This record gives sequence, structure tokens and C-alpha cells, in this order.
Amino acid sequence: MPFRLVCVLPVLTLVVAATAHAQSLNSGECISDLDALAPYMLANDAGSADYVAQRGRASFDAALATARTTAAAAPNDQACLKVLRNYLRSAFRRSHLSLRQIDPTVPNAVRASAGAPSFRLLSRQTALIIIPTFADQAGAAIEALIKEHAKDIAQRPNLLVDVRANGGGSDWTYKPLLALAEANIRRDVGAQIWATPANAAASRAACDVFAPLSQQCRDRMRQEAEAIDRAPAGTFIAQPGERPLEIVEPRDVVPHPRRIGVLVDKGCASTCEEFLIAMRQSFKVKLFGQSSTGSLDYSNLRPWTLPSGKRRLMYATTRSLRLPEFAVDLAGIPPDQVLPTPRGAEDRERELAQVQRVLESARQ
Repeated sequence: MPFRLVCVLPVLTLVVAATAHAQSLNSGECISDLDALAPYMLANDAGSADYVAQRGRASFDAALATARTTAAAAPNDQACLKVLRNYLRSAFRRSHLSLRQIDPTVPNAVRASAGAPSFRLLSRQTALIIIPTFADQAGAAIEALIKEHAKDIAQRPNLLVDVRANGGGSDWTYKPLLALAEANIRRDVGAQIWATPANAAASRAACDVFAPLSQQCRDRMRQEAEAIDRAPAGTFIAQPGERPLEIVEPRDVVPHPRRIGVLVDKGCASTCEEFLIAMRQSFKVKLFGQSSTGSLDYSNLRPWTLPSGKRRLMYATTRSLRLPEFAVDLAGIPPDQVLPTPRGAEDRERELAQVQRVLESARQ
């Protein structure tokens, strides 16, 4: 199973910098950052060459020329940030690619704003698990929640798992949920790392930005950087300790519900989408709601600070081995049953009730 680090915000491209005031901009500074972006992305981002090939070099060059004109007139850092973000979206892609202002007054860490996982009994037939995030720090809580309520889950034929607005995190965190869905052979498809010296350096710096207190992160990133160091530059290599394709045999280690409904929306991204792909392979799982974000084909974000030192790029260093046959980024992962997009808290609760009704209507 691929280790995915990190996407704990629903749409990283649109994240607003923490600084509340616009700073003055040195002449030419914005253009220097812009001019550094294109060669860095083409050399190190795992998906950039694919996107440029799809759209054509002329379109790519035109996007850069337009951005240079706008960057030259940027009056402050916030205006420059907007120019650079627009350029990344127009020249490359919208998902798993972001740029943010570096605020020296806050620690170098990505904070997940989503809450803790929770459990509810909806009826004598159906239990509910709500998973707002698969962020690294949520893994222990998810495992503990399932252990605490194992008896309640086992006594009911139906389980509803709500992953709406779950922006992702690390794949290992959802393994306890996969155990509840085991019913048949599952096929887990991995990803390959784009090996460059810059990506090795970015892997070594990743935990300082993403998870400074996680030893698991540091161990994993050290292995990854060492593997990249050993590889020829400009090649795709296997992720350390992982297989390109893993055939997972079903086990019977926990009491299983007979039917599982997964409630999803457009906020389910990255690792959350990997979770959907794994879960829906089970014969007893159905997806409900709306299509997911579409942010999975190019993944495993790593940081790079632009020449100005004021802005940090987050870019993808892996490409899924599902490509090109099974692309997720184009339209997301569709549900088995489509539900209207909820407009507020009451609609969200009605969505839960609708899925519960479907589960409890099953004849067997």
C-alpha cells in the first residue's frame, strides 16, 4: 500500500497564506520566483511532463509569457502569490500542487483543522463512524475508536462510514477500516517516485514541514531519500518496501458488518480517494453521495522554497501505477448512488438518513 504524505486540506491550491497584511515587493523578485518555477517543476514534479505533453508546449510557453507580464506589475507579496498560483493552475494542474507564503512567525508544520473520529449508533441495525481526516495524527484515534466499539459494530449488520470533507493524510491510518470490509481478494496498486537530487533533498526536508513530531515520518523519508540517491536521476523508481501490485487475501480477524455504506463528497481527496478505491473492491461496500475531488494520480507532496525565501511550493513526487488506464484526477471517483449536494447541516444529516435507509432496505 503506498505511503501518501500529505494532503490534509481539501484543496491545497486554494489555501490562503496566514499573513494578514500585504508586504512590499522588491523589483524583479516576483519574476525571479516565477522564472524558477517552470524549470523546477519540469525537472522534479512527477506529473508536469505528462501535463505539458497533453496540452502542448505552445500552451505552456504562452502561460509563462502571460504570467511574466502580470508578475512584473505585482505591487506586493500577496499579488505576486496570486500570479504564481494562477500560473501553476494554467500551466500544470489544479490538484496536489500548491504555493503559500512563508510566515516566519509560525512553526513549519501543516496543521489539520479537521476534528477527531467519532462513533454513533443510528439504530439496532446500523452504526456510524465519522472520519474527518486521515492525517498522520488521526491514525491512533481511528484504531482506538474501532476497538472501543467493536461489539456495537459486530452486533449490527450495517456500518455507515462518513468521509465527507476528508482531505486525506497517510494511507496507513485507514487500515482498521479496511479490516471491517474484508470479503474477497483486493488489488492494491502502488506508485513510483520520480528520482532527482532535488527530490531527495525535499524528502529529507518534508517532515520538518509536515510532521515535525512524527518519528514514523522521519524514518520513512530517510528511506525514501536514500533510495532516490541510489537511483539514476530522471527515472521512476519503486517506493521503498512496497510492491507495484499487491494481492491482498481476505482475513477473518474481526467481527464484520454484512454491509458497509461509505458517504463521500467532493471534499474527499488524496488518501481519502485511495481509501475509496480500496473499500469499493469489497463486495459488501457501496459508495453514496457525490464524486470525490480528483486529486490522486500525482501525489506525495514535498516542499521547495522559492529563491525569494518568501514562498514555498508543494509539488508531487510520485505517479500512480494505475495510469493511464484508471485516471482519478479527471473526474474524481463517482459514487454508486448519487445524492443531491447538501446545502447545510440539516441536509448533511438528511444524507446520513438516506444512506441508512438504503442499507436497512437490503433483503439479505
